[in-house]
Amino acid sequence: MNDRFKFRCGITISHYDDNENDIETLLLVNNVSIYDDGEVGFNRESLKEAVKKANLSEEEERTLWNSLDEYEVFEDWYQMPADFIEQCTGRKDINGTLIYEGDLVMVDGYIDKYKVIWDKEICSFAIDHIAKFLPLGSSSFASVAIPMVIIGNTHENKEEQ
Repeated sequence: MNDRFKFRCGITISHYDDNENDIETLLLVNNVSIYDDGEVGFNRESLKEAVKKANLSEEEERTLWNSLDEYEVFEDWYQMPADFIEQCTGRKDINGTLIYEGDLVMVDGYIDKYKVIWDKEICSFAIDHIAKFLPLGSSSFASVAIPMVIIGNTHENKEEQ
């Protein structure tokens, strides 16, 4: 359960595409530290992984890296404001990928999609499908591992919500 205390963040970086148009790219960065002022910090390797997942062209990737100069950079460490911060549930999907708040998952045996949320009423992570709640931290989930697969997240797959 050490993974339960990991965080990821979303940062939007303005840069140029191949046609010199100003675009914004949302990057989901794993393994972030959270500061008292709400900013986040992360190392260059975590940022490289996020950029790779964004599937940018070489030119777009170059302009993105250049645009990061406006933020505080300490050798291999970046510090900047985040659009959002999400916590890891401590659980992994069937592919061994950590499940975070905001992920969209499919539960084994169901064809419906669920969103991973933090439910303040039960003080636990849950998966939400319309009015149904299946708490991930309840005794039934603790004793039986329910196979899930991540199919996206709420920030990059807005059309699937």
